[in-house]
Amino acid sequence: MKTPLTLLSLILLAIGCDKVNKPLEGRADPYLAPQISFADPDLRKMTAVGAPIVVRDSISNHLIVTVPIRSAVNKTIYMDYSATFIDRNGVPVGNFGPITKTFDPNVPDQIMIQSTTPEAADFQLTLRFAR
Repeated sequence: MKTPLTLLSLILLAIGCDKVNKPLEGRADPYLAPQISFADPDLRKMTAVGAPIVVRDSISNHLIVTVPIRSAVNKTIYMDYSATFIDRNGVPVGNFGPITKTFDPNVPDQIMIQSTTPEAADFQLTLRFAR
């Protein structure tokens, strides 16, 4: 003979009281990672950045990246930069920095980085105010 408690348990189980929540999934990022990104919007407004120049070293076949950049305001900017090199599949193959550099007001300058492996096919550079 079924007891009322057992019957109630079966009814509650049948209507979904013993539900298991689905795991939380990560949100898809609609934006591709840029080659050059700024950690602070004010730094972006205070600088002028040219198109990166990317070449391969003829001997080591390492990627060499030169980014023209200058302080576009009438003040000296102290900036940290760091880079991640990625292979043709988008997998990181090396990191560079952070390095602190001083940019004098309105004087053209550049940031130069070099991969540590010939597998590097692209780069991502992050710029932020020096700490």
